[in-house]
Amino acid sequence: MHSKLIFILMILISFKALALEIDEKLTVRVLKTSETRKTILVNRGTEDGLTEGEHAKFYVTAGVVARAACVRISPTRSVWTVYRLVNADLIVNDAVMTLRVTPAVKITQDESKTLVQEDQPSQVGLGDPAGLGIPLAEGANDLNPEGAAAGADSQELRAMLESAEPTSIAERNREVFAAVMISSLASKTETDTGSNSFTGGQSYYNLTAGFEYYPQREKEWYSRFSLVGTASLIKETSSAYQGAQSENNTTEVSAGINWHPGKMPSTTNTLIPYLHASTNYSMVSSSYTPGLENPTGDAVKATGTGQGFAVGGGFKYYLSRGFGARFWADYYIRNEHYNSDEADRVFNRTVSGPRIFLSLAYRF
Repeated sequence: MHSKLIFILMILISFKALALEIDEKLTVRVLKTSETRKTILVNRGTEDGLTEGEHAKFYVTAGVVARAACVRISPTRSVWTVYRLVNADLIVNDAVMTLRVTPAVKITQDESKTLVQEDQPSQVGLGDPAGLGIPLAEGANDLNPEGAAAGADSQELRAMLESAEPTSIAERNREVFAAVMISSLASKTETDTGSNSFTGGQSYYNLTAGFEYYPQREKEWYSRFSLVGTASLIKETSSAYQGAQSENNTTEVSAGINWHPGKMPSTTNTLIPYLHASTNYSMVSSSYTPGLENPTGDAVKATGTGQGFAVGGGFKYYLSRGFGARFWADYYIRNEHYNSDEADRVFNRTVSGPRIFLSLAYRF
């Protein structure tokens, strides 16, 4: 019994810790508004510490825009009913504002005292603002389907929230992704007489991690472009039948750009085609160990640098929580330049060809 009580208390404490405190601030983006501008849908929810029934001021650099109460909420979205509207012109789709959590207030009916009483806290509200004695701004109850002309518009807002599956994750404009290709095999060569035998490897791995940045203003012409960078560790080993062993190691960084000509890169639950172009720079090393063809020969190793580019395209897919995956294929070129060896010989090598990747991703 006591253990159950402790468990419940721990859960309550954890929820309390996640909730925003009075005067805490949060940057929000307006996703949709009702016709009256008295109901707004923003891109923050319980995952950001907001709770249903709390009150907040919305403001920009120029000052306070509105005071509102949260009447609907989901993990990543919330609907706010405005009961004091200062500047309706600033409440538009895609507007970025600062939300500051405030105590609930009761506005006196005496207009001569409104300015004095409006900012004096009474209690933290947990429910509909009208139930707390707060007279709503005219038209602020337009979430009511039986209301006036704004009712139909508010039903759309409510439907978007209750689905809890936003169709856009534009606010999550940063992404990390990782791709792994691993093949690790061992090899052993021996003659039919058993007088000679060699062991080696037949393996390959490519570990790639990347970061991508997307513009948030989707109405701008550049919103279909994103900047991407990757870092890769590449290693390949190979054994010949007579025991000769070669090994190539590459540490590479790349920077490029992605273009999404069809669907916006923030769209969820659908395939998003994109084209890609990037340049790369790498540190390379190559070694050779002789086998039966030259049993007394020495192993040799060379180091150098590489430069190249890649062009291609693929598809992305995202869930509303930001998790996703991507598939892409490209044509890759790397021109390697090795330092001179003991005989003052300089070697240049070109590595090129098609590649295919499948990776997991997360946008935040």
